[in-house]
Amino acid sequence: MYHTRELPVSFYLFLLCGLIAANSTIYRAMFAPRIPTVTVLAVGKGDAALVQTPSGKTLLIDTGSDASILRALGTALPPWQRQFDAVIITGTATSEAGGLADVTRRYRIPPPVRFGPERDMPYGAHLMFETGTEIVVIAPGVFTVSYGAISLVISSSTPPGQY
Repeated sequence: MYHTRELPVSFYLFLLCGLIAANSTIYRAMFAPRIPTVTVLAVGKGDAALVQTPSGKTLLIDTGSDASILRALGTALPPWQRQFDAVIITGTATSEAGGLADVTRRYRIPPPVRFGPERDMPYGAHLMFETGTEIVVIAPGVFTVSYGAISLVISSSTPPGQY
């Protein structure tokens, strides 16, 4: 006769607790209020940041000084994403716009919005992207991203990472 071994009740209780914990974590992530994410990219000498809005729009702020922006974007973005909804250049120096030609060759981008004297926008101008997401360029390489009561100031001294 074939004899089966039964699992102890504690195993089933442990399994049930694990499933409840996993389920609550997934639902919390699904229904959590969405906020913009700002990723400061490591581009060597220069500045670059990627802003992803709650509705999924992707904004590139500055492009660094050279083609190293492509490596940083390849790490920060999924492989299938090949376009940006907006590109913002905060200054006229190579450290902010040197990699723009490389980005233009690899990605589909709208005409960049340029800040500075005698450019598209003056410093301090407010750019609204969908309801609640606002970007204010204060100076070359310095800008704020605001969403509701949350405001984040990014500058050239901000370490690379996601905020």
